[in-house]
Amino acid sequence: MIDKLNIGQNFIITYRPNTHNGEARPKLKNGKDTRQITRRAQWTDKSRAVYDTTNNKFRYITYYDLDQQGYRCAVGKIWLTLEVA
Repeated sequence: MIDKLNIGQNFIITYRPNTHNGEARPKLKNGKDTRQITRRAQWTDKSRAVYDTTNNKFRYITYYDLDQQGYRCAVGKIWLTLEVA
């Protein structure tokens, strides 16, 4: 999916990080997951993604956060929505 992103393309990223701003995120009732974060994002020349082919999931994605006006790194369970108006 990442190979379909072009520089300047906007998308939505949703992820469940274990930490946020250096602090541990509280677990949900299932005891495994944390609350999700959803951001409007843009793929730039500084963006990158590392995909773990062994586990078939992203290890992390660095993207430009349009909501916070800065680069962020998403780690944990990650979902992307590519078709954004």
